Amino acid sequence: MSEFGPTRERLERIADRMPGYPQEAMRLVRLTYHLQKSLRDRANAVLKQFDLVDTSHTVLAILYGSPGETSAASRLSQACYEKPANLTRICDELAARGLIVRNPAPADRRGVMITLTAEGSALAEQVLPAVSAALTAAYAGLSAAELQQLEALGARVLQAFDGNG
Repeated sequence: MSEFGPTRERLERIADRMPGYPQEAMRLVRLTYHLQKSLRDRANAVLKQFDLVDTSHTVLAILYGSPGETSAASRLSQACYEKPANLTRICDELAARGLIVRNPAPADRRGVMITLTAEGSALAEQVLPAVSAALTAAYAGLSAAELQQLEALGARVLQAFDGNG
């Protein structure tokens, strides 16, 4: 459901009941959640035909975009914004399908390197364009300048969380 009106109305009622409530900022927070859920739902609808979910797609995309199609498990977990336990579960599923392999890290026996197999790379080459087409449609009504502005504003919000804004 992409209707945001009811959320806007609830936030207005909260602001009426709580003087000083940061309604504008909270509206943006809720809009961000709403947008993320809509994007994830749209991605998962496309990914279903490949027997993938959003997180497994993210793992494939990160590995496909990494040098040598390889990443340390710890870096992969950070890049996916996933806890190590969930990443392990996702990687177990991808490994069982023959899409990735795990190897010990060359410099650290405790570390694990995750690499796409040829099958994983081939699947990424099918999935990435399909998901990209479905998701970029959400931004079709924005100009190149608006897209750059939206990216810059989003980056500023992230910097504020990091204490650099």
